[in-house]
Amino acid sequence: MKKMVLTAVAVFGFAVAGVAADKNTVSTKINVNAAKLSNYLGLSASQYSDVEAISEYFEDEMAAANYASDAKKAAKVRKAVRKNCKLMKQTLTKEQYSKYLSVINATISNKGLDEMVNE
Repeated sequence: MKKMVLTAVAVFGFAVAGVAADKNTVSTKINVNAAKLSNYLGLSASQYSDVEAISEYFEDEMAAANYASDAKKAAKVRKAVRKNCKLMKQTLTKEQYSKYLSVINATISNKGLDEMVNE
């Protein structure tokens, strides 16, 4: 009887530890709504197609970072964000880019990715 109780307690402890570990992981998946972004930034038609392509590339890179090992995840997120900002800076006007930076910074903060990007 004593062994059964100890076994049950051990199984319960491992289950609780496993659930707690899953809650600590941060998802790097990002979904960019190009239409809303276009309206907010006031994009032209040619800019819209470029921004849509850059956003899709960014989503793919962030999804890939989500499946990276913990040791490589931060570096992949940082690289994806920097590449995205570089491409957007080439596509947008100064005013649009300034507004875009406020959006991307808020998104990163809301997703809890600040530490990964600012290392």
